[in-house]
Parts: sequence; structure tokens; C-alpha cells
Amino acid sequence: MIPAKIFRSFNLLLICFFFFIIGCTSTGINYTSGQKNTEAIAELKQKVLQQEALLKRMQKMASDQILLSNELEQSIPPQDLLESMQNGFVELRKNTRALEEQIAKLEKDVTAVELKVKQIPKPETKHFDTLRKQENIILGLISLQAGNPDQALVYLQDILKQSDKTPLKAQILMSLGNGFLEHGHATQAAYYYGIILREYTETSNVPNALYYLGKAMEELAETEKQNVLWNELIKNHPKSPLAKRAIKRLSSSGPISD
Repeated sequence: MIPAKIFRSFNLLLICFFFFIIGCTSTGINYTSGQKNTEAIAELKQKVLQQEALLKRMQKMASDQILLSNELEQSIPPQDLLESMQNGFVELRKNTRALEEQIAKLEKDVTAVELKVKQIPKPETKHFDTLRKQENIILGLISLQAGNPDQALVYLQDILKQSDKTPLKAQILMSLGNGFLEHGHATQAAYYYGIILREYTETSNVPNALYYLGKAMEELAETEKQNVLWNELIKNHPKSPLAKRAIKRLSSSGPISD
């Protein structure tokens, strides 16, 4: 055990001596270049200071980055919320697609309905014309009752232009004739009485037309035509009350011709 300790002590002594020699050698070398080393050391210190400042800035940037990362992590919704939103988007997309299909179907249905509506025959214009004409007839008769045959003639133009020889048209012709005659327009009255005698010879209006046309001739001082008309009334329609009135009128003015 003792020789081993002595051996280790000797080795330690050799190592210390070796380092001593190296240190002395290094000291001698460094002595010759001490000035240069001082400048290098100062330069190194300056670089160390610069590196420390850069390190501090990097540490500050790293700290800011960590804070920003934490804020971002806090602003990101939880995973379950993101999954719920994603599922909601998927459901919304399905609903939108279903609505688009329904809209397309409705558009087809609307198109089909519009086509059917176009195919539906329109109400006959004749029906509406009939209603309008009836309204005009009523207005025309009201105008005659109000003593305005000219206005009545405007309302009654539709039926007067008809080619059909209806009893209604004959009655309107008589009413126009009477209206113009009552207001002293014998010529216009004679025109409408004349239509009845020419075109409605088989109607019950003939006796009236003969009598009042004779009266219009009387106002126009056409006595001969008046006598002819009233004699025809007496001869062809003896049972008419107007025939008896014509007899009285003719008796007072002269003999009745055959």
C-alpha cells in the first residue's frame, strides 16, 4: 500500500512540475506579445458585450413570441367547439342543398301552372260586350227620361249598329223617335220612325210609328203625308187606341180618305 501511495505522489509531482514548466514557457512567450494580447482582450470584451446585448434582444423577442403564442392559443376556440361548428356547417350545407332542390321543384311547378293558365280559354269577349251594351242601354234610356236624346243616342250606338232586328232594338228606335219629337226635333224623330216602318213591319210598334210619324209630319207642315200615315193607321190597325186618336184629329181637320 505504501509504495503505491509513493508512486501516486511522485506522478502527481511530475504532473505539477510539467505544468510549471509549461506555465513558465507560456509566460515568457506572452511577455513578448503582451501589448497585442491586451488589445485582443479589449476587442474580445467589446464583442462579448455586443453578444450579450444581442442575446438580451433575442431573449426579449423570444419572450414576446411566447406571449403571442399564448394569446393565440387562448383565442383559438376549443376543439369540441370547432367540431360542433364544423358539424353545423355540414348540416347547413345539406339544408341548403335540400332547399335548392325544393326551389327547383317549385319553379317547375310554377312553370307548369303558368302553362296550364295560358291554355285555359279566356272568357268570351262577347259576354263582356253584352254586359257593356246592356249598361249603355240603361244609360241611354235614363238619358231619354232626363230629356236628353242626343246623349241617349251616344249610349245606344252599339245596339243601333246591330244588324239583328230584335224587339229591343225596335223599342229603342221608338224611344229615340219620341224623345226627339218631344224636344221639337221632328226631322230626327221621323228618321227613327221611318226605320221601324221599313224594317219592323211585323212588330207591335208599327201603329205607334205610324201615328207619331204623322205627328212629326204635322210639325213639319207636311199635311198630305200626315193624312196618308194616319189613314194607313186607321185602315190597317183599327183596334189601336192611336187609330181612334187619329180619327178624331183627322175629323177635326177634314174628311178621312179611303
